Amino acid sequence: HTTQKEAWAALEAYQAQLAAGGAPAPEDIGVTLAQVYDLWSARKYAKAGKASIVSYRASWRRVSRFGSTPVRNIGIDQWQSIIDIDEQNGASKSTVNNDLTLMRALSMYALERDWISKDYTQFVKLPEIGAKYEKGAFTRIEVEKLSRMAVDGIPGADAALVLCYTGFRINEFLTLTRFSYDDKAHTLTGGSKTAAGKNRVVPIHPKIQPYIDKWIAEGHDTIYTCKGKAVSSAAFRKTIFAPLMEKLEKPAATPHWCRHTFASMLHAAGADELNIKRLMGHADENVTEHYTHTDLDALTKTILMIA
Repeated sequence: HTTQKEAWAALEAYQAQLAAGGAPAPEDIGVTLAQVYDLWSARKYAKAGKASIVSYRASWRRVSRFGSTPVRNIGIDQWQSIIDIDEQNGASKSTVNNDLTLMRALSMYALERDWISKDYTQFVKLPEIGAKYEKGAFTRIEVEKLSRMAVDGIPGADAALVLCYTGFRINEFLTLTRFSYDDKAHTLTGGSKTAAGKNRVVPIHPKIQPYIDKWIAEGHDTIYTCKGKAVSSAAFRKTIFAPLMEKLEKPAATPHWCRHTFASMLHAAGADELNIKRLMGHADENVTEHYTHTDLDALTKTILMIA
């Protein structure tokens, strides 16, 4: 404060707030945002999933620009600036939302402990950001075209077709190994991201069986390879999938379109909703982690419903 009078007035106001339980104790006045994050994350990460932790840590790298600032000194302008910088840097909609989620969690943690008296994050304005990628699915005609391209040996067409008939996410597909394949049951076991999605079993449709057999026969560590080596998601998107989509005349399509296509084909065929959730790896209270012989028969019949 610039004058003794202002300082005394501020001290009296603080003491009144402290007495009313609306201000931090003297020893907590200097608690920084970084200290709040450390305390919050110690509790949160003990129960959070791996993907959530990765997301929170990525957001903290951006939010931590105010890490050394006492949390009680962070107002709407500071919180808003984090989002504004995200927008200036061309951050995706999910990135911006993740940052705001972390900011609100830290602010609430501090508010619950009386380290701050007001949650300014509730006033933060989000920018209008469109989806990073256009969401969509391939039509039946486009799937058939992919099938013909795969027969003709067009690079990546076989992989795209397998994605359309298994519903695996691109990262899940590219990490499948020869041990993921059961040559007796003709199934692939893989998946990630959620508890329901991990180690899910997907029967192989006859239309993609020849490509699975071919890849397995090559004897590489991962089922799908490029010149005998595993392929990263970024490389697959840029050097394999993008050129393929140019040939298909669907340049806006992403590998995730294949997953949407799989779901669309199952729904169009009238497949049971519970079996669709099993195949997609979506959480459901009726879906168990253990697959019985009856379950596998039902999933195989569901897969065969797709033309």
